[in-house]
Amino acid sequence: MIKGLYTGAAGMLAAQTQSEIIADNVANIRTPGYKAEESSNKAFPELLMMRTSTKNEIPGDTVIGGMGTGVVVDQVTRMNVQGALQSTELSTDLALTSEALFVVQTPNGERYTRNGQFQLNAEGMLQTTDGYPVLGEEGPIGPLSRDFSVDTNGAIYDGGELVDQLRLVQIPNEELIREGQSLYTSNQAAQAWQGEPGIRQGFLEGSNVDLTGQMVKMITVMRAYEANQKVIQTQDATLDKAVNEIGRIV
Repeated sequence: MIKGLYTGAAGMLAAQTQSEIIADNVANIRTPGYKAEESSNKAFPELLMMRTSTKNEIPGDTVIGGMGTGVVVDQVTRMNVQGALQSTELSTDLALTSEALFVVQTPNGERYTRNGQFQLNAEGMLQTTDGYPVLGEEGPIGPLSRDFSVDTNGAIYDGGELVDQLRLVQIPNEELIREGQSLYTSNQAAQAWQGEPGIRQGFLEGSNVDLTGQMVKMITVMRAYEANQKVIQTQDATLDKAVNEIGRIV
């Protein structure tokens, strides 16, 4: 009977984690380049319940059956689906139509991002909205004028002259570790992007979060939470009856 309490509690904890992931997705629905995350559950190992025979019973063990012991969040998967392109007509906004990643320099080292919402600082250096320099093959990009252009391969031109080449990398999706809203790091060394990056200047890649789908999942998760909560309440009421009523009679 006590095991039922742990089973219900495990289900509630899993549902709580799922609701936090959904809430994070919804909060980033307007974050350029954001990739929605989804969680999957796994069951704890099932216990095989058996009754051991006594001298008054037929020799041999009697199989009662299996008993589930609850679930836990197994892993969180990032949905690497291209977000819709949104026209901004700003020269500093860049969108990727491939699976490449931009490289930026942070105080903690190089980080990777799909968020191409960049800007020029007072010195004309290209940077993120958080002030991190965007890296090219020659290092931080700039100084640039407001009329600079970027072709589909990432070559940066200013005044008709080639200034630098955007540094683009590729890392398997499962190796990316999220930091904050749109930055990633990895324990695996980044490889230079091979192939057509498909850069679109004056566009941003929107978040790939499906708001309707997230709301449906939130309703499902909340129902699962309430169901496990009801299990705990029922187990608690049964224990109370066993201890305070049946126990008193015995």
